[in-house]
Amino acid sequence: MFVDRRPGRLLSLVGLLLAGALVLAGCSGSGGDQPGSGSTAPSGTPGAFPATVTHKFGSTTVPAAPQRVVSLGYTDQDAILALGVVPVAVREFTGNKPSATWDWAQDELQGQQPQVLPVGEVGTEAIAALRPDLIVGISAGLTQEQYDTYSKIAPTIAQPAGFVDYGTPWQDATRLTGQALGKPAEAEQLIRDLEAKFAQVKAANPGLQGKSVAGVRPSTADNASFFVWGSQDLRARFFQALGMTIPQEFDHLAGSNFYATISTEEISKLDPVDSIVLITASDAETQAFQNLPGYSGLTPVQQGHAFTPTPEQSAAMSFSSVLSLPALLDTLPADMNAKLA
Repeated sequence: MFVDRRPGRLLSLVGLLLAGALVLAGCSGSGGDQPGSGSTAPSGTPGAFPATVTHKFGSTTVPAAPQRVVSLGYTDQDAILALGVVPVAVREFTGNKPSATWDWAQDELQGQQPQVLPVGEVGTEAIAALRPDLIVGISAGLTQEQYDTYSKIAPTIAQPAGFVDYGTPWQDATRLTGQALGKPAEAEQLIRDLEAKFAQVKAANPGLQGKSVAGVRPSTADNASFFVWGSQDLRARFFQALGMTIPQEFDHLAGSNFYATISTEEISKLDPVDSIVLITASDAETQAFQNLPGYSGLTPVQQGHAFTPTPEQSAAMSFSSVLSLPALLDTLPADMNAKLA
């Protein structure tokens, strides 16, 4: 089952995602056999450190190759793992997978078992106990106060400026992570390779070009509304990279958020789109959405242009990481193209 478990201000939006020059207070420690006791550190090229990373709250300097990396963001572990580093701790996001890591990234764990941090508030004591020398919180939706607090423990990387919280594109997340780990060249190579795959898949699925898409799911707040994602959402970015479009009305309704809330009485707002993608937490949720009054009469539904990704596809879209996206590109676009072409 694909269940999004982000807390606080985002937990109230749980279905939307379906579907801290810093003073070092932390210190490096020797590894061990217990989960979360050690990590595979980056090899860092000569001259890569000290590394300075610019983000939403200014800049962070990482003085030396980090040995104990905490993946505080909900999906940050993927870019860290892709660059050959195993975090000492990973934040739970969705799916209750071993080490909070989905199948597409399991091999990169190198047999290690990072400690799993809770979805809820992660206290400074818990982070300090891990003795990190780097905290990566790109997808943590950090506030200035949280960033300042975590930064007293270890150099902390926050989300870049210019994007809504939880809306950092995978390219930027990978690039910032590579800079922090002293592996900027490796990060750029990962970005080039995946962008090339996107271009290949886009060219192979011309039926998607210019087609509008609505990514939706039931509201987690009540039974009288549903969520639709705006163009700053990671899932929306996935479709846009394939040549699809997000209706401007949804962006207008979303405002400064990555999603919009629409009354079920206004489900007809989905009628003009070329395709609908249901990203839900369970089969029951999918069925409930399909049973909404007016859903079966929507033009894209009657045309067979309503899609329900598998749980792994839904998770891969919600992670939208350098590790999760390749497998997704091999499956979902072709399925959609076959019907939309």
